[in-house]
Amino acid sequence: MMKRLTIVVTLVVLSILACSLSGVGLEPTHPPTPTPTAEPPTQTVESSAPTEVPATPTPPASPTKATLESEKRCGDGVCDGPENARSCPEDCQPVEGADTEVREAAAPTVEAMQEPSADTLQGSDQVILYHIVKHSVSSRQMNDATCYVFNFRRFLDGGYVQADGSQNQILELKDNPTSKVTAKKLDTFYYISSPKDPVVEQFGMAMFNWDVEEQTLWSAEFADNTPSEVAASRDIGFPGGVATSPENRYLLYLMTQRMSQDSTEPGGFMPNKFNPFVSDSSLLVARPNGEEKESLPLDNYNRQLFTSFSDFSADGQYFYTIVRQGEGFGFVRVDLKSRQVEGFSQALPGFDWAKVPWDALFPRADDFSYASFRIAPDETRLIAYKNNFTANLENPCYSEASHDLWVFNIENDTMERFQDRPGYVTDADWKPDSMQLAMSIIGNSGCYPDYLDARIDTFDREGERVATLVQEPKSKTTTLGWSADGDSIAYDVYSTDFVGRLKLIDVVEGTVSEVLSTQTLGYEVDRAAPVTFLFADWVSQQ
Repeated sequence: MMKRLTIVVTLVVLSILACSLSGVGLEPTHPPTPTPTAEPPTQTVESSAPTEVPATPTPPASPTKATLESEKRCGDGVCDGPENARSCPEDCQPVEGADTEVREAAAPTVEAMQEPSADTLQGSDQVILYHIVKHSVSSRQMNDATCYVFNFRRFLDGGYVQADGSQNQILELKDNPTSKVTAKKLDTFYYISSPKDPVVEQFGMAMFNWDVEEQTLWSAEFADNTPSEVAASRDIGFPGGVATSPENRYLLYLMTQRMSQDSTEPGGFMPNKFNPFVSDSSLLVARPNGEEKESLPLDNYNRQLFTSFSDFSADGQYFYTIVRQGEGFGFVRVDLKSRQVEGFSQALPGFDWAKVPWDALFPRADDFSYASFRIAPDETRLIAYKNNFTANLENPCYSEASHDLWVFNIENDTMERFQDRPGYVTDADWKPDSMQLAMSIIGNSGCYPDYLDARIDTFDREGERVATLVQEPKSKTTTLGWSADGDSIAYDVYSTDFVGRLKLIDVVEGTVSEVLSTQTLGYEVDRAAPVTFLFADWVSQQ
């Protein structure tokens, strides 16, 4: 029994890792029906080609209770959507003993769900870049329990939209994308794709093959979508990740070697995509047009380190990441203009970087969850968060989730660790003024329905909680980002109604509005292969 339980917990961790790569990766998957005793979802045969998005989105027919969890209105007997104890007392009851600030922010107000206007929403200077993704639902029998696993299946197309939901444009991507779209300015965007189908069957469920053959990094103008090759697969490797600096001044991407999997190494049973202990990638810097390519002297680099820490300075001059140093790790800062690489002890000498607890951040055995890092725009704080998952022996479909948060005060050479905070983190982002941090947190982990219930919290620069901006019951949030003026946070979310949504928090007014949904793009609700969004970034129009 213990061996079988370990296998399921491993699959759950793999699913979370594969679906929680904020910034350069993916999102978690979508649940079927909201009751644990529901019938298993009907499986469907899916074509290997991405779903085609209509050029002109047409709204689908009105949903019914047969396809949705509720009618999303007062009087339907379910407290969800824009409903709360104040707006829908017949459906929602106040939570006894709950914190007033959290309770009042638990659901958007009725006013928040009204049609947003350009006067109340930010977006005239920025648009929201997003990606459309598809998931798959599988089940596994564990003792007397049927554990449903919801796993990312494939990327579809990208898109961008004004923050008020207007002027939505679909970006049709070439072949089978293997990365999110990325851009910082509304002139050129980048992504990686392959003509090969990246979906494979592993452990009895559909998994994404990050090492799929013939991957190519493409650039395209927002105006016409026509792809232009930047870097293609070669004998030495393939493009393994991509990022752009502010204003699209520089293009950064990985070239990754195809390596055999060594199960004796830490994380050896996992794809190398998620293994910080391999040395399989080099980092290249290029101009926006892909020319003037230069490989940086980062000898012991890999995709997990690129995922864990790939931040830019506010002015776009520097890139921050982590490299392997012998058996350990070290922070580095790259000057993108001169291509000079410095350790943090040189670049940010106010802190004693020798005391960074790397063994806790990147454990070498029996723990395959690794830390993520975000540096404040003013370079005075660095935070790290690491998720912890504990199997429940009485329920093989469930694992308790918590996270640790480290705050490195670079100014004062102090480090504080907040241990075992409830829930696991899917993404975090600093406010542009460096005074607050927003974090997307999920209540628990495991198979459906145990992993649902999400919230977005803000914290001050010392790591203390400021407020819960929004709660998304029976839902999951994945990626988020502050607007440049610090007045708004965009995020993606999906719930038990199988509809993906992009939403916007007006931090000043304390309201939440829906920007876009997969239904408005013409996607029907599919319990076997749900389609949702990934927030990608805020993109400058100037």
